Amino acid sequence: MNNKKFNYLMIIISILYCIYFIATIFESDFWGNLLSPILALMASGIIFARYSNKNNSYIEKSVWLCYSLACLSWAIADVTWIIYELSPKLDPEASLLITYMYTLTNVFIIGGVIIYGIYTFKKWNMIQLLVDSAVTSATSILLIWILYLNKSSDMIDKIIKDGWISGISILFDILILVGIFIWFISVRQGGLPKSVRISATGILIYALVDLIYYYIYFYNVYVPNSLIDSVYMGAILCIAVGSMFARESKQVVSMNVNQVGYKNIKIRYKGLLFFIAPILIFIDEGFVLIDLLIFLIPVVVHQTLSVYIQGSVQNEILLEKQKELNKKLESKIDRRTVEIIQKNIELESKNKELAFLSNQDTLTNLHNRRFFLNKLDEDIKYLDPTETIGLLFIDVDRFKTINDTYGHDIGDQLIFILSKRLQAMINGYEILARLGGDEFVIGFKGNYEYEQLEDIANKIIDKCSEEIEIDQYIFKVGISVGIAIYPIDSKDSQTLMKNADIAMYQAKALGRGKCVSYDSVFTTVLHRKNEIEILLRKANFDEEFELFYQPQFSIPDNNLIGVEALLRWNVPDIGYISPAEFIPIAEEINYINPIGEWVLRHAICQIGEWNREYSVDFKMGINVSPKQLDNKNLIKILKETLEKEAVLAKTIDIEITESIAIEGEYRIKQIDSIFEGLDVSISIDDFGTGYSSLSYLKFFPFERIKIAKPLIDVIATVNYDLEIVKAIIMLAKSIGIKTIAEGVETKEQYDILVELGCDEIQGYYFDKPLPVNKFKEKYL
Repeated sequence: MNNKKFNYLMIIISILYCIYFIATIFESDFWGNLLSPILALMASGIIFARYSNKNNSYIEKSVWLCYSLACLSWAIADVTWIIYELSPKLDPEASLLITYMYTLTNVFIIGGVIIYGIYTFKKWNMIQLLVDSAVTSATSILLIWILYLNKSSDMIDKIIKDGWISGISILFDILILVGIFIWFISVRQGGLPKSVRISATGILIYALVDLIYYYIYFYNVYVPNSLIDSVYMGAILCIAVGSMFARESKQVVSMNVNQVGYKNIKIRYKGLLFFIAPILIFIDEGFVLIDLLIFLIPVVVHQTLSVYIQGSVQNEILLEKQKELNKKLESKIDRRTVEIIQKNIELESKNKELAFLSNQDTLTNLHNRRFFLNKLDEDIKYLDPTETIGLLFIDVDRFKTINDTYGHDIGDQLIFILSKRLQAMINGYEILARLGGDEFVIGFKGNYEYEQLEDIANKIIDKCSEEIEIDQYIFKVGISVGIAIYPIDSKDSQTLMKNADIAMYQAKALGRGKCVSYDSVFTTVLHRKNEIEILLRKANFDEEFELFYQPQFSIPDNNLIGVEALLRWNVPDIGYISPAEFIPIAEEINYINPIGEWVLRHAICQIGEWNREYSVDFKMGINVSPKQLDNKNLIKILKETLEKEAVLAKTIDIEITESIAIEGEYRIKQIDSIFEGLDVSISIDDFGTGYSSLSYLKFFPFERIKIAKPLIDVIATVNYDLEIVKAIIMLAKSIGIKTIAEGVETKEQYDILVELGCDEIQGYYFDKPLPVNKFKEKYL
């Protein structure tokens, strides 16, 4: 409970109690009957909230539950009293039901006290507790006999005549008083939590005022809703306030002895409080020697025995400390004796572990990179001139996707299973190692040639491509293998490893699940790729990039309907670099987004300028990479450029490569949502190059299909491709999608496309891509 809520609640309780207190002064039945059950219910709710706290121990819950039920019993009794008073035929003072409910308050309070006492006292010194209990009980009973019963059995007779309920209630009150006195006297060490002190005060007041109630009740002077009822209610609210002070981090009762903050082991002079009893007797009846002696004897005995018991306990504690100190000294000697042996054993174990970790892969128990490279250097050093060393550099295809999708635990299990399959494929003379991640390498020493190693590699590829079952998942993975031979492909181990790695990446480029032997051309290609990457990162787009425009025509009327923007890169001192060469590299290094944005802005600006200047309605085809579709700024840039250049969105045609279809229906629908509401048209580019599935056309309303150039190239010579093109055009027409053929170069191809009903074409048959000035001069 935070301080603000606590303060508000305390104010509300205080205000209501003050009103109730004033009502009892004036003995107002209306306000007394109204406020008493309300305050009791509030107290029950507050205590129950403490009971419901999840941080409470089982014992603490039990204690607070008892106190909450005690307040609830009182509230029910008050409500029943009101009901009886409202009925002219019922007398609440004569109701057994009301008496039982008030008595239940005593029962629940003593229940909470007993539970608390059992789990507190059992951790204390029992002898001291018995002495404290005996003396406290005797003193309390004598006080009650003298002050409450007036040394007469008349009160006892009245209690017996009134019935067992009164006797039980008074007995419980006495037990509560004695229990709290014993507990208070016995606490000799540690501070009591504020919540315990407040709640204990409330319980003590309740027991005392209940005894007073019965006293005035038996003498027929009790008046309902009088001051004694306000004291009752004050005691109940005191218990509730105590529960509010209970901190969540400090439990009132703990099952852990080490958490108990107070004990009965220490010499303190709380026993002197017993002298209060003779003082009270003296005030009540004057100087009566026999009564004073009766009280003084147990007090003196208690003090004497307590000093002796506490002294014995302290001696035992000191003795135990001495024994513990001796044990520590002996154990230190023993530890020193075995310490050197243990250190030597640990050092030997750590050396073995270090040797294992330095040479073994912990996941697969195969050799690691360090061991393999050392072994390779050693084999090369002592290699017979007639021998060769062949390397198979193995990489798991699409392993990162599996790791990202199913988690590293599944990925590790997959690597472990593949390692076992690789072990089963070698005969023991080869060296198998895991280089890290999803990379393995196998070294072969002997007279190996490329054909032999390729045959082994293909067998490994077939074995590793078999299904792998992990938990509820079934995987069918592929591997790519690069092959290099020493001394044919290199003169040292590092170059041999590098060349095998290059060959492996060439295998991946061929479609994965392949093996490729190293060729020096690969290194040339790699150097060229690195050179282009460096040039791309340094490129000044506005000075080096240029857009060429290839016209698109409708057929058979041969009307110019639009253009496709094609990027060209003219590098200073080098010349033009083909888009087929630098675009894949730009995608690989995540440089395609800034390039795509440059193309988008310039193409939109150009088509806007032409359409306005020459009053035409051409469309501009702009290629968009799949990676650009994942760029959150794509649509923002498209909208901003259209608005800035005052270009109609319908004049822009976004061309998306057909390979996007492999990502499934969700990806296609995602594209639909990206461009939704923009009014740009969308064409699917290079249709028929490998991923084509006519079925996915129904998932997304492409405005146009661009039939791939490889199909058009052989349309006049290969009947199979002709039928494919025919089927594409027929299907497109049936669902209302236009078709445009790319790369049309001959009249024969043109005539066939006209006959098949193709809507549009582009290609060298009409014109090649032209720079802006030449296109403008020729067509505009």
